[in-house]
Amino acid sequence: MRNLGTRAVLFAVAALVGLSLLFGFVINWTVIPPGYTGIHVNRIVARGVTREDVVTGFVWFNPVQTQIVVYPTFVQRVVWTSDVHEGNPANEEITFNTRDSTPVSVDVAVSYLLDPQRVPDFYTKFRADRIETFTHGFMRDATRNVLTDVGSEYNFDDINGTRKEEFIRKAQDELNRRFLPVGISIQQFGIVGSLRPPRALLEAISAKNTAIQAAIRTENELRQATAEAKKRVAIAEGEASANRALASSLDDKLLEWERLKIQKEWVAKWNGAAPSTLVSGASGVAPLISVPAVR
Repeated sequence: MRNLGTRAVLFAVAALVGLSLLFGFVINWTVIPPGYTGIHVNRIVARGVTREDVVTGFVWFNPVQTQIVVYPTFVQRVVWTSDVHEGNPANEEITFNTRDSTPVSVDVAVSYLLDPQRVPDFYTKFRADRIETFTHGFMRDATRNVLTDVGSEYNFDDINGTRKEEFIRKAQDELNRRFLPVGISIQQFGIVGSLRPPRALLEAISAKNTAIQAAIRTENELRQATAEAKKRVAIAEGEASANRALASSLDDKLLEWERLKIQKEWVAKWNGAAPSTLVSGASGVAPLISVPAVR
């Protein structure tokens, strides 16, 4: 009986070891969470990959023969910048030359989406076990090449001015053209911050802008001075016209009438005494206002 019990224990231990070996080396499982999709990779025979029928839940596989590679199928975003506090702690800016041979450094942000139906094709082409390997490898190189190709069609003043949006849109379209065949669509593409040309060019641009602002200010001052001068001329012409109209209305009869009115008012106020104020003239000394003799 004791031997039977010992054998049973040994059998149970052997069974547990066998099951452990079975599930450790022959059968295994993993979980593909929501927002991800997985593929079987055959390690032994070069038979390609097979996509799982489900994108979530448990997946059983033979860890000796196969490997499960999981990719995210939600929007991925990456920023390549010179700022070590954003993205990776390294200078990852992208530099390209414009048509006028100006070297330009830019910070780039890209958002892209991996089509779950094309994941096997994606893995077959890039053999990236992690999506980050593809992002900071092939995609960054492709983005730099696109900026170089598209940037060669524009002068620096174009992409730094009114044609910047056109330049960015054209670069995004070209990225989509290159990546759509492998199941990647570019959702957003943009330049973070301003373009960074050489310092000498920045100083030249600053001097140019200063000169333009000074010219605009001088032109505005000239326009204001011209307007004020025209205003003064208009006022003077108006006053001269009024004086001419007044002078033309003062004929001899009107002047005589005004003189008689003044003399009449003086006579009405006279108290009979001789005027005390005399005026000397060519005809001798006479009162300020002559009084007609009483007949």
